[in-house]
Amino acid sequence: MKKLFILAALSFSLSSLAQSYMILGSGVVLTVDKQGQVFDLSHFVLPYKVTLTGGQFLAEDERYITIDEKGFLYRKEEKTPKNILGKGLNYILTEKGRLTTIDDTGFFYEYDKESLFKKARTFGGNFFLVDADEKKGLVDLYTINSKGNFFKMNVPGLNPANIKTVGGRYFQSLGGMVSTVSKDGFVFNKPEIKVAAIKKMGGNFFIDANNLIYTVSEDGLLVLPLIPNGLDISSVSKLGNNYFIDSRGKLFTIDNLGLIQEREIKSHDLNDVKILAK
Repeated sequence: MKKLFILAALSFSLSSLAQSYMILGSGVVLTVDKQGQVFDLSHFVLPYKVTLTGGQFLAEDERYITIDEKGFLYRKEEKTPKNILGKGLNYILTEKGRLTTIDDTGFFYEYDKESLFKKARTFGGNFFLVDADEKKGLVDLYTINSKGNFFKMNVPGLNPANIKTVGGRYFQSLGGMVSTVSKDGFVFNKPEIKVAAIKKMGGNFFIDANNLIYTVSEDGLLVLPLIPNGLDISSVSKLGNNYFIDSRGKLFTIDNLGLIQEREIKSHDLNDVKILAK
């Protein structure tokens, strides 16, 4: 019998921008949709068989499994590429410059852009940096939207060469400015929000040096959210794409609006989570 922690209409398919998963030591796979709801669809992937992880995808014995925005998992026949240069929440880039993106329904798209991407060097969740001219110190910023499309971004007030800390859907530049990347691939600078150095990073959230937790909505808003009762930010120990687990094994999810909610999971010990989506 299938189990679910939030009532919903689900199909049996083993099939995201905020959706993700976690794998327990027993092989149980829990999925999280972009509303932050958590599901157990009675699927198993033994941790030792996982050969690749990302925010919206993983590979079991080198074959893809993707997660859609509703939390469904899909097993694919496609095998993961060799010689991966970098990866994020919804993309993989090979050393030869081939870009594979994954949309929020779990479908793949491939782009052969060797001349553009071979010098990629820094990889965020739904964006990456490419050395355009190393002698001149020029850097290009590319983003990937929830439909699997990529864009070269020129953002007023932002020099990609100054980006120093990259997270899932955000990054921090020299001087401390935080910028967010929306589900549509747009970049928004947030100079008006003073954020200390980022210390712990998830997909759509981070914790700074002042022990403040910020979340990022799918539209690129940077949010200082309400903290659920019982959440001690200093106890956060495991960070995933759109969730985190504290030292007591308590699970908190971040939805597409940037809201934090505690999710009570009685069927499993989340201290046993071995693989996180990130």
